[in-house]
Amino acid sequence: MAAGAHAGTFRGNQLAMAAGSATIRTLVAQGIVAHAETMGQRLATRLRQLHTACPAIGEVRGRGLMIGVELIDERAEADAVGAYPADGTFAHTVQRECLQRGLIVGLGGRHGATVRFLPPLVIGETEIDLVAELFGEAVGAAHKQCR
Repeated sequence: MAAGAHAGTFRGNQLAMAAGSATIRTLVAQGIVAHAETMGQRLATRLRQLHTACPAIGEVRGRGLMIGVELIDERAEADAVGAYPADGTFAHTVQRECLQRGLIVGLGGRHGATVRFLPPLVIGETEIDLVAELFGEAVGAAHKQCR
């Protein structure tokens, strides 16, 4: 293909492509990807520790700093593979409790029962620990059986 033959109205915007390429080079050069992986592991570990205090915290999953915590109804009957039903109503209550504490989280997943954590890629250890602490408080306030 000759230079310029692939340009057109419905193809990629060259300026946006150059900006995206420069952004990726900067992220790699500054070690942001490795930092996000390390901080994501720290947050996921802290969130998994909350399960011991509150059985309504189901699976913690994700990659890097994109983490989801599925909230379940542990009082309901488990299905054939042992999974408890997702509890979207509880998740909405937890979301409101998080917001009251200054923590903004999204919801998604089946029945809107997965709390989504999407912090900035440059978040530090202190902030990660605070996020986990605030989330734990919110879950505890929303679920009376959580210690």
